[in-house]
Amino acid sequence: MIPAPTTKTVALVDPLWIGHHPMYFSQFTAAFLRLGTFVIGLCPEPGEAFSAARTASLGDIPDFDRRVATYKLPGGKKSWFNGRFEGDPVRTYQRWKRCADILFEAEQATGRKVDLVFFPYLDSYLRFLPFPAVPHLTIDRPWSGLYLRNHHHGESTSPKKSLRLLAKGDAIIRSPLCRGIGVLDERFINPMQRYTGQHVHAFPDVTDASLPERPYELAGEIRRKAAGRKIIGLLGMERRKGLLNLLRVAEKARELRLPWYFACAGRYERPEYSEEEHALVERTARGVATGEIDNLHFTLPGGRIPAEEDFNDVFRTFDVAWAAYEGFQGSSGTLGKAAAFNIPCLASEGECIGHRVEGYRTGLTIPEGDSGKALEALRRILDGHDWKGQPLQSDFARFRDDHGVPRLESLLGGILSRV
Repeated sequence: MIPAPTTKTVALVDPLWIGHHPMYFSQFTAAFLRLGTFVIGLCPEPGEAFSAARTASLGDIPDFDRRVATYKLPGGKKSWFNGRFEGDPVRTYQRWKRCADILFEAEQATGRKVDLVFFPYLDSYLRFLPFPAVPHLTIDRPWSGLYLRNHHHGESTSPKKSLRLLAKGDAIIRSPLCRGIGVLDERFINPMQRYTGQHVHAFPDVTDASLPERPYELAGEIRRKAAGRKIIGLLGMERRKGLLNLLRVAEKARELRLPWYFACAGRYERPEYSEEEHALVERTARGVATGEIDNLHFTLPGGRIPAEEDFNDVFRTFDVAWAAYEGFQGSSGTLGKAAAFNIPCLASEGECIGHRVEGYRTGLTIPEGDSGKALEALRRILDGHDWKGQPLQSDFARFRDDHGVPRLESLLGGILSRV
């Protein structure tokens, strides 16, 4: 007979396993373990999640193997709205139902009843399903989560906003089983609390700054090709990250014979680009391959850097981190990586990323997509000056404190206290 558990049990649930999702999953696992809980992880790659969480625990959880169990959760699918969105009424409900089914199996296997279900990426469980009863009809457990794309709450009151709120599915958060949620962009907490009636907390955008035991080959390759030139880098070649503008700036820098080297790595998201844009990208890749372009590391189709430590090893080769995103309102792990390694950023002004870069003075901001301003900003950053010619004096330490693991654990502890 299995003895009654004496600690709380938390289920971490994420149907996506791309980008920084694995890193967030391991960070939350380690944080909940340090708070004394047993963790059941449901995700598309349970083996990878288990080993990554063990690494993230930094060896300070000696009974790790006895307090973590991971199970496979099938990946989420795009909606039937031409695949444009993350969910639809049917598929979002199916995610809740699938979560409930696998959660039940995990409880049976571990002999533990889950006290709290936590969604590191809550967005997948909201879209197009604005019904607070859904959690009760499926998981029937207290729950919480981290909501990333909450920027519609910053819009002015209008019929359009009301329709958008319904489509986003935020009414699910009114569920009596919800124990509060976290957001990475603190600017819209007040309207979210009014709309949902729940506690909304500003979560730190925690990152993993661990490094590999052996240098990652790509990091060495970029340093060799840079040959002493200053490196401006971008990891993850998504359109929203401003790849096209980076390529334009690299071209201008080459024409001006500036001693800079631009490095792009990660997966190239072809569906995000128009035919004309993709043609430009292909021409650039051919120019790099033939040696015509000598100030840029850029290959197609690219590919995800699988291990977070290797990602970090590449990232720390940068003298400036490119964070000049376009059409994007949210937080970015790029700022956390940059703060971890004391690397200044070039960012777009106006949204969360620009707001933080300006607030912590960890770089300079430019109008979105402005190549000329980007070139001038890079000059100033590399010289260590702001737009007024004053020393930049970046406050990386304060950023690390505000977005560190201790703050995350404090917030998660508060949620656990309400279970």
